[in-house]
Amino acid sequence: MIQEPNRSPKRKRRRRPTAGKVEAKASATPQKKATDKKRKKKKKDEEPSTHKVIAMLMVAIALFGWACAAAAYAHAKEGWRSNEAEKFIEENSAEDPNETRFGRRSRARGAMIKNVFVSLKDFVFNAFRQIPNVFSVIAFTFTERLWLIILFACLEGGAVFLGYIMEKVGEGFVDTPKY
Repeated sequence: MIQEPNRSPKRKRRRRPTAGKVEAKASATPQKKATDKKRKKKKKDEEPSTHKVIAMLMVAIALFGWACAAAAYAHAKEGWRSNEAEKFIEENSAEDPNETRFGRRSRARGAMIKNVFVSLKDFVFNAFRQIPNVFSVIAFTFTERLWLIILFACLEGGAVFLGYIMEKVGEGFVDTPKY
């Protein structure tokens, strides 16, 4: 068998600089190459890799799962926020006979928005507050809220599958050289 010589793509020849510009270009070329390498490296580093993105997504899912498990434990065992609906109705049910329908709606809307932010703050603080009870929360979740464990395990699996899909799609964008 006869081996074919390695074929490489034809490259354009560079023009020779004029006599007056030879010195200036010779000194500027190494600096330009160094800055080009820095730019390319910087552009490459700016973009997080797929593995980092998926790892951050999985950590976020795990933290949200912990907060949900801690809230379920605190609600069932400690009575945390158990009478919030009654308290909301009691605080916002003052009926004024002179108040219009639109006035009641706007007052209720404002109270609900305030309640959402207070509830979110309580949800986050409860997640931190239950850290010393980590073993009790885990035991409670596995015995009484197994569906919560299954749900967040499926979400973690979905994140891994998303990473796999992202890798496959990313491979499709890489151009292979054609000779």
